[in-house]
Amino acid sequence: MIPDALRDSLERCKTLPSPSSVVFRVIELARDPDVSLQKIVAVLHSDPALSASLLSLANSVFYASHRPVEHLQEAINRIGLERTLSMALSCSLAAATTSDADPSTTFDNYWQRSLVSALIARQLATTLEQAVDSGVLFTAALLQDIGMLALYASDRDNYRALCTRAANHAQLVELERDHYGVDHAAVGAWLAQRWRLSERTVSWIGASHEHLQGTAVDECRAASCIIASGRLADAWLQGETALSAALGEIEVTFGVDTPTLVEAMMALQEDVPAIAAAYRIEPPKRLDGQRLLYASKQLLAEQNAQLQQDLIRQQQEIERLKDQQQSLSKQVRCDPLTQLGNRRYLEETLEKAFVAASQGVSVVFIDLDRFKMLNDTHGHAFGDAILCKLAALLETSCTLSKAHVGRYGGEEFVIVLSDHDGEQAWRCVEGIRRELANAPWNSASASGLPVTASYGIATHGYGECFATPQALLSAADGCMYSAKYAGGDRVSVHQGGLRDNPIACGVAAGARPPSAC
Repeated sequence: MIPDALRDSLERCKTLPSPSSVVFRVIELARDPDVSLQKIVAVLHSDPALSASLLSLANSVFYASHRPVEHLQEAINRIGLERTLSMALSCSLAAATTSDADPSTTFDNYWQRSLVSALIARQLATTLEQAVDSGVLFTAALLQDIGMLALYASDRDNYRALCTRAANHAQLVELERDHYGVDHAAVGAWLAQRWRLSERTVSWIGASHEHLQGTAVDECRAASCIIASGRLADAWLQGETALSAALGEIEVTFGVDTPTLVEAMMALQEDVPAIAAAYRIEPPKRLDGQRLLYASKQLLAEQNAQLQQDLIRQQQEIERLKDQQQSLSKQVRCDPLTQLGNRRYLEETLEKAFVAASQGVSVVFIDLDRFKMLNDTHGHAFGDAILCKLAALLETSCTLSKAHVGRYGGEEFVIVLSDHDGEQAWRCVEGIRRELANAPWNSASASGLPVTASYGIATHGYGECFATPQALLSAADGCMYSAKYAGGDRVSVHQGGLRDNPIACGVAAGARPPSAC
C-alpha cells in the first residue's frame, strides 16, 4: 500500500513513465480473450519503429531455428502475445525515459539491468522446468524496477540523493523504504495496475524485492525466479566474481548445482546482443565463461572449507555442551560435602541395577553410631570431617568391588552391589567394618568415642524377590535399625539374604553370629 502523500505526488507528476497511446491500445486489446490478431496488428502498424523492433525480435537468435519473418502478424504469432506486449511496453518506456532524462542522468544501466533480469527470469524458469508462461515472467522481470523511473520523475532531487547514497541496489531499496515508506517495487506495481496489466504481473512486480525463499509451489517459485533475476542481473553487471557468488546463493535456494547455472548463464549471454538491439538497449559487457566457471569452483572450494570449519566448530560445541551437561548432571547427583553420589544418584542407580542385574542385587544401608553425640561433643566441623573420611573409605572399598556408594542423607550411606548375593554382600560389608575400626584416624584418643556404624543388608534375587527397588531399600534400612538397636557396630542381614550356610559376623571385641531381621 503506497502512502497517500506519495500517491498524490505520483498522480500529480506530468512526466511519469508511461507507454505510448499505441501501447495502451495494445494492452487494452490484449485483455480481451476474443480479440482478433488482425486488430492488434492494425494498431501496431501505426508505430513503424515498434513494428520494426517486433520483426527484429522475431528474427533474433531466440528463434534461430525458424525461417525469417517479413510480416508483423507472423512476428506476433512467433513471439507470442505476452512477449509482444512486453516488447511494446519496454521499447515505449525506454524511448520516453532516455529522451526525457536531463544531461546528468543516464538510464543505460537501468535498462541493461532490466533486460538482463528479464532474460535471466525466463532462463531460470526454463532451467527449473516451471509450468508458468515464460512471456509473463519476462514482462514482470523486465518491469520490476519501473518504479525507480516513477520516483525519479516525481521527486527528482531527493531520489537522486538516495541513489547517490546507495552502495548497491539492495541498499537503495532500504533507503526508499525509510524515506517513502515503500520501495520502488511497490510503486512499480501501482504503475502496472494503472496500465491494466494482469493481476499476476502486478503481484510479481510488487514482490520482486522481497526475501528469496525456496518453495515447491509453481506460482511462488515463479515469483522467486523474478526476485533471483534482479540479484543475478546486479551481479552480472559487476562481473564474473560477483555473479559466481550470486549463483551460489541461487543454488541453495533452488537446489540446482552451480555448473548447470553457469552453463545456463553462458547460453543466455549469446542471446543478449540481438535481444538488446531489438529493444534498442546497449548490451552489457560480455562475461568470460572460463573465469566465471573458475570463480564458481573457487567459491565452492571456499564454501566447502568454511563448511568443514563450521562442522568442526559445531562438533566442538556439541562436545562442550556434553561436558557441560555431564558436569551439571554430576552436580545434581553429587553430595557437596563428601563428593559421593547423593540420594537422587543412589535411587537412580538402584533402579537401573534392580532391572539390569543378571542374577540379583544387594543393598547395604549404613548409619554411623552415636553421630549426634560426636557432633555435640566436638562440633559440626569435626562431624563433617568424620563423614568425609568415612566417605573416602567407602569409595575405596567399593571401587575394588565394583559397587556404587553414596550419601543417602545426614550420617546415612548406601551401597548398591549388582550380582552380589547376601553372603557376598556380607563379606564386603564386614571388610568395610573392620577397615573403619582399624583406620588410623579412628582412635579413642582423637574423640574419646571410636567411630562405628550399623549395617543392614537386603538382597533381591537368589531366592528372594522384592516388588520394587524402594521395597528393597526399605528392607535394608530396617535391617540397619535392627543392628543399631542391638548395640551397633554390627551387620544385620534380611531374612533369606544369607543362604543355608550362615557366616559369623566379627566385631572389634570378638566374633558373633550375624543377626537376622
